[in-house]
Amino acid sequence: MLRLTFFLGLGILLGGVVSALVGPPGAASWAFPVGLITAVVSAVLVLLGKSLRGLALPSEEQVQSALADGRVGLARVDALTQTGTQINEQPVCDIDLTVRPVRGGVYRTRVRRIVQLTQIPRFQPGTRHVVAILAEGAPDVALTDEDATAEIWADTEFPPAAAAGELRLGSAGGAPGSRRPLIGTGKRSRPIRIAVFVLAGLLAGAAVVYPYRAGLAETVAAIPEGRFHADLREPAALDRALTALAAEVGHDRVVSVTVSEDLVTVNAPLTPESLNVDRWTYRKGSVTHGGPGAPQPETLSEQFALTEIDAGAILREVERAAGEAGVNSLDGVMYNASRGLAQTDEDPWNTERSGPVSVSFVINDGYRSSSFRVAPDGSGLESTD
Repeated sequence: MLRLTFFLGLGILLGGVVSALVGPPGAASWAFPVGLITAVVSAVLVLLGKSLRGLALPSEEQVQSALADGRVGLARVDALTQTGTQINEQPVCDIDLTVRPVRGGVYRTRVRRIVQLTQIPRFQPGTRHVVAILAEGAPDVALTDEDATAEIWADTEFPPAAAAGELRLGSAGGAPGSRRPLIGTGKRSRPIRIAVFVLAGLLAGAAVVYPYRAGLAETVAAIPEGRFHADLREPAALDRALTALAAEVGHDRVVSVTVSEDLVTVNAPLTPESLNVDRWTYRKGSVTHGGPGAPQPETLSEQFALTEIDAGAILREVERAAGEAGVNSLDGVMYNASRGLAQTDEDPWNTERSGPVSVSFVINDGYRSSSFRVAPDGSGLESTD
């Protein structure tokens, strides 16, 4: 269970990393502390549990039952090894034993227990101890306080440890009869355990990334083009952004649209009949609502439809303008679409923004800048310097 928790925490942590890369700022920020704490704590507990594996002592009832059934034997200590773990400043030790049961053949096994510092001489190699054999046919034994020098054991002989066969380890999860895990802990079950743990981690990571799946899809599509994120000025990417914005706003009427390489911002009325305008932003596949926009429109005639923007035509004209300005890169170039003033020769002082929709942008290479304007369908490119 702790290993499963570790992989879940690791999956959450990795999902948080992916979300931070493909999602908007602050995406899945909760996943970092949650995943890291879960993974670290569970890993520490796994290591602690590993060091204490086999330390669970059988109950007094199990020991007495074994003695009453005649499942008893004499054991010789072959090796006493400290595991490096201490509990209450007392070492946890592995004691290798050669066991000669009253019934059955000699075998070797290992017992893990806390050995008080004052008891270490008692378990030195060569010492003998009476053991209770906890289950018929199983190697698990429990050291008892019975007298190993009693007459019944006087003639008991032990072969050399190397001649007693391979070491037979007892139950990893405790004494025989204890509850077994759903998936075995042996080597044969290792591929199944690994598959389950990895699958759990992947599912946890996928659950974290799922809200940012649109940004992930954009990243996957952009990588073959040598970018880590979609260029929102590209037609396909901008169409996706405008569609997502219209879905969140609830309609496609806007007062202004600003498009940059990684950000699309619109000022959109709450309803097509409202003069109250809010700011909405699309970034890395997600739309955020920024509250009231600025400036607020004075008339409904300032609105226009997102469908009026021809992303491909505008991008071609931006590239053409950059060429005319002698700039080879579009890095940092952004454009804004909004209605112009309704000025005419007859009414040159009209300040109402109900004129044609125009797209304005600036080409700047750090040494010089040029301003341009074009219609939303890509026609009428002109310099405004």
